[in-house]
Amino acid sequence: MKGPVRVVLVMSVRRERTEEFERAWRKAASWVRSQPGCLRQSLCRTDEDYVLSSDWADEETFRRFERSPEQDDMTADLRRLRESSRMEVQRILHHY
Repeated sequence: MKGPVRVVLVMSVRRERTEEFERAWRKAASWVRSQPGCLRQSLCRTDEDYVLSSDWADEETFRRFERSPEQDDMTADLRRLRESSRMEVQRILHHY
């Protein structure tokens, strides 16, 4: 995809692990924000799941980040704490 993209991850986390998960997200998000092409990140919560979103300059930059060994290391705690997850990459058409 050309142009900016939003990556949305929906993760299920056991209720007793939510504080630990949010700490792990803040730690990882601080590092991710410093990566080339990362524009912004958000952590949201529904009644059931966490919704993590990050905006990237373009999909190629995000995919390079996603495949990096550093990304694996920095997000290991998030993967350890989740019960399930799904990811979607969306092309950003407009911001107002």
